[in-house]
Amino acid sequence: MTSQQSRKTIGILGGGQLGLMLSESLSNLGSRVIILDPSSDCPSALRTAHTRQASFDNEEELTRLFTDCDRVTYEFEHIPTAVLRRVLDKTDSHGKLWPSLTVLENAQNRIAEKNALEKAHAPLTPWKAIVSHDQLCGEKNEWLAGNRKGILKTAQGGYDGKGQWRLRSAPHWDGAIQALQSNPRAFPLVLEEECALHTELSVIVARHPTLGTLTLPAVENIHVNGILDTTIHPPRLPFEICADAQKIAEKIADVWDVFGLLTVEFFAVRHAESIRLLVNEVAPRPHNSGHVTRRSLSRSQFDLLAQILLDLPFNFQHIAPEETWAMWNTLGDEWATEIPWWPSEIIGHGSVCEAMLYGKPDVRPARKMGHIILRGPDASAVEKNIDFFRSTFARYRGEKR
Repeated sequence: MTSQQSRKTIGILGGGQLGLMLSESLSNLGSRVIILDPSSDCPSALRTAHTRQASFDNEEELTRLFTDCDRVTYEFEHIPTAVLRRVLDKTDSHGKLWPSLTVLENAQNRIAEKNALEKAHAPLTPWKAIVSHDQLCGEKNEWLAGNRKGILKTAQGGYDGKGQWRLRSAPHWDGAIQALQSNPRAFPLVLEEECALHTELSVIVARHPTLGTLTLPAVENIHVNGILDTTIHPPRLPFEICADAQKIAEKIADVWDVFGLLTVEFFAVRHAESIRLLVNEVAPRPHNSGHVTRRSLSRSQFDLLAQILLDLPFNFQHIAPEETWAMWNTLGDEWATEIPWWPSEIIGHGSVCEAMLYGKPDVRPARKMGHIILRGPDASAVEKNIDFFRSTFARYRGEKR
């Protein structure tokens, strides 16, 4: 077979930073890549050759994408599934979408996700679906009387801490009830019991129907205002807890029959004298916490997904496993200028292994503009360096005022 005959074309729904980095890994393996994104200035449009600008509910462009590609994947979950299902039916392309439409539908609705996780026997925090404003009002007295603390979440659309209300007191409940009183379309919602959080973990599972399953090491995640701030590998948890997280994630990927990547996010919670794991949510795609693998492993999460999509064997090795690796998200809040850049003190820092800007054209608060990957002898050392990076940005902001 000639190289031209064996060359595959992979489509990616979404041209943000995840689509960009996956596109790079696919291109490095000789694949042709076509990206579909509504924005003309998304990171992929600025850095890759084959980006088509179209809405995700543009049936004609979706049909063309599935016709032109051997496989199609997605970089985020918020894709209209009704039109996608019509296109898959019309083009007989259900087998081209990895992970499948069912997996996508499970991941983009918290109620469907929790029901599917329960079928996989995943450990979850106590929860219930709230289908109306009256039901929400009825829950208030019961939860307050029982001194229970909860988190109310939108079933669809929420991410990075958006669409959530913490319910720890009567004023919290009153605020949520008032905010939702004139918005019946916000229902159904998910009401979860707040847990005694010790730390957060995530595990990425890579899976192919014939080439097998590969489970990446667990990583520790630190969130600030609901947005991932820092990922640390290895986690500061016992080996047994991390191994259990890998087993649970692999079981979910197996029961859901995932082809591609599945990221499982965990709460590690205090339970008597021990730590137990609860599944928070899943993402059937590359994950922000997985960026650290671009340096900590011999194959990144993007490389592994690229090899899976191209039916190539996939594996990895740890790089300097005796060291600690970290990824620090840099949001738009860090920059004092409209054009993002890296201070020279950060670029030249001896711990920094990668400083990547995503190419987003404008700086906005809470917007993920880039990341830094660094390494050090232990978690304390890398956190100290990240604190230095924060102070460096803060100093530049002060000088610009």
